[in-house]
Amino acid sequence: MTMSKSEIGSLSVEDRVRREQAHFDSLADELGNVWWGHKTRAGQIRLDRRRLLVEQWPQIGPGAVVLEPGAGSGEFSSRLAMTGAQIVAVELSPKQTRIGSARLKSVNNLSFSVADVMSLPFANNSFDAVAGCSVLHHFHMPSALQEFTRVLKPGGRFLFSEPNMLNPQVAVEKNVPGIGRRLGNSPDETAFFRWRIAALLKRHGFVDIRVTPFDFLHPGTPDAWIDVVSGMSRVLERVPIVREFAGSLWISAVMGT
Repeated sequence: MTMSKSEIGSLSVEDRVRREQAHFDSLADELGNVWWGHKTRAGQIRLDRRRLLVEQWPQIGPGAVVLEPGAGSGEFSSRLAMTGAQIVAVELSPKQTRIGSARLKSVNNLSFSVADVMSLPFANNSFDAVAGCSVLHHFHMPSALQEFTRVLKPGGRFLFSEPNMLNPQVAVEKNVPGIGRRLGNSPDETAFFRWRIAALLKRHGFVDIRVTPFDFLHPGTPDAWIDVVSGMSRVLERVPIVREFAGSLWISAVMGT
């Protein structure tokens, strides 16, 4: 049964958590993954690019401890582990966690556990960074950010790629429930306007906040077109105004001291 926007808006945070867990448990059964777009060649290229964006920060490497919230079945976790940092991957869905743990059990610097980002089982100032790919838009952000600021060390990095609400397809699928369901969206997920997420991070004590639109490569791009579309994407990302409509936002910030 489809719920109205007013009904969705009246859900408690706990109800939302239960709906998200049920959604990703279901995807584990159907796809063995959290999203169809991670399974295509273009989707894999997109994930690799996001790994390179994380790796540009020298603090994310051997000796660092990085929290990855909403890790799903580990598609991005395996890439974060390539940095040499100790990756602590947490996921709400037990089924997704089991898939990731089994698939990546040989990765020594990566651990999986079931946890809710709104009540993390970690001590204050435990992590050098918190990083992830397309997960923040599933969270109740005020609660999640409160926990992230608690577990991050002062000066810790906040690094995420998230869907851009100004992108036409993103705007449609996040605001038209029927289309969103067909594309595998969860009932309560959204996307971000870059100025709003920047303001929210500032209110929670982050500094050096940078939110940059990037990436016009769609995960459904046919293999034969990937090189051409990727080249066009890099050009469009440098064009003022046009770049504002890219598919994703790269979000980086530093936990204030």
